Amino acid sequence: MAYYDANSRYSVNTDRRTATRAPLNLAKKRFSLYTVKAGDTLENIASRRLGSQRRYWEIADMNPQVKFPVDLPPGTVLRIPL
Repeated sequence: MAYYDANSRYSVNTDRRTATRAPLNLAKKRFSLYTVKAGDTLENIASRRLGSQRRYWEIADMNPQVKFPVDLPPGTVLRIPL
């Protein structure tokens, strides 16, 4: 199983001191949809749907509308990578 590589999310700027978050091309990503229930967090969704709570960043990257990964409003529809 391939695990998420956080380094692929950033490109280092020419000054070698800062990095810019690379835009995510959702057209090439396969995903399913998940509707948030009361008490859900990105970590527990990642644990149930992706097999490891440490993979919550994959969900966060696909859902830029999520500002606080612990406080998800019920009814929010998230993209979950396949």
